[in-house]
Amino acid sequence: MDAATIERRYQKLLGQLNQAMLANNHQRVPLLRRIMAHLGHPDHYYHVIHIAGTNGKGSTGAMLSSVLQAQGYRVGRFSSPAINDAREQLQFNGTWISPADFIDTYHEILPVLKNMGLAASDVSVFEWFFLISVVWFRNQNVQWAVIEAGLGGLYDATNALASPQLTVFTKIALDHTAILGPTITAIAQNKSKIIKPHTTVVTLADQHPDALAVLQTEALNQGVRLVTAKHAQLTITQQTLTQMTVDAYSQCFDWTQLTLGLGASYQLQNLQLVLTVVSVLQHQQVNLTNAAVRTGLQQVSLPGRATVLQTDPLIIADGAHNPDGMQALVSSAQTLLAGRHLIWVVGVLQDKAYTDMLAALLPAADVVITNTPANPERALPAAQLARTATAMLTPAFMTANAMTTAPEILTATTITDALTQAQQRATPNSAILVTGSFYVIRELQQAGWKGLSQ
Repeated sequence: MDAATIERRYQKLLGQLNQAMLANNHQRVPLLRRIMAHLGHPDHYYHVIHIAGTNGKGSTGAMLSSVLQAQGYRVGRFSSPAINDAREQLQFNGTWISPADFIDTYHEILPVLKNMGLAASDVSVFEWFFLISVVWFRNQNVQWAVIEAGLGGLYDATNALASPQLTVFTKIALDHTAILGPTITAIAQNKSKIIKPHTTVVTLADQHPDALAVLQTEALNQGVRLVTAKHAQLTITQQTLTQMTVDAYSQCFDWTQLTLGLGASYQLQNLQLVLTVVSVLQHQQVNLTNAAVRTGLQQVSLPGRATVLQTDPLIIADGAHNPDGMQALVSSAQTLLAGRHLIWVVGVLQDKAYTDMLAALLPAADVVITNTPANPERALPAAQLARTATAMLTPAFMTANAMTTAPEILTATTITDALTQAQQRATPNSAILVTGSFYVIRELQQAGWKGLSQ
């Protein structure tokens, strides 16, 4: 069968999958565990690192996968969201699942569902991708699988995993509050429920205190270790837009002149977590040399996180989509782009805490151009985001944020229009930052901007 026919079959199959979002349905994980059992427990065939958290899952997963791959292991990675093609969520040694493998694995699972009295439509699209990933990893003879939770933890499809070798928590912050709860504690409680007996829990030393307390309690309840890198000190000795060199020290690790193939300062927190995970794996007698760690971190790439799309004028794309992520991006921009005229192109979803995101962004902006992400159900109209930003620029807000002049607020109908306006206003000293949602980043890729593919 030729490639075009396979691609058409793949696209048709994608279109048939149940698009329901079932992240808060308490019946889903027990169902998926039964399906996993009928599939012969595919996740028992390899070591699993399960990652949950609000921000940093993608970066942490990419770094760990790259390090394990540099050691020579066969590595599967399941992550979300996709930027430009749904297949990028399922990777083996850094390569997306092929349309043919996706179709074949789907048809390997389908008879098992039918034997259970289930139809294909009884499984949601995210659940299908998870099931396809764990079976495909088994078929590829994967040795390590790095699997990111989608939303939360307790009711997330990935919680059907049996007993991961490591359970890793990135930064826990406020996001998806309508589903996960209005506080850090509530969100952490939901995410903590992926902790299972016989795992080892690893999290940030500077995790939010409320979240850390929840993780410690759940680890204790499950009778497992929780590891953090106490007294961690990470110092950037060299930094460009695309990489940084770091000295990193804690009770768990001691590295000098470690090069990371990601340039944003906010990656320091994720790097601290990855180095802690590496230390735990090495103590578990996993073959992981220091040379592989250095090579893997230097070679890591992650589209859509402080990705440089163009240098003249400078255009950077980042999928920051909640207040914590936006604050991290703004801090990185203020460090890396100090003295530059900053033009922000921003599109957000209406169910996000966009007022708090603007509160982080506006003090660092000379121009803000709003656009409407391509998500008809959830997108916040560009005009409404612009009105919100304008209303926030009160004398009190500007005084509190040491702002002498208000940024210019503009609207655009599409991402292409927004970038045209941004480049018209750019000078040699400008930097254009495109952010607010992975849907915006996806539109950039679809509009032909390179650098956003794995």
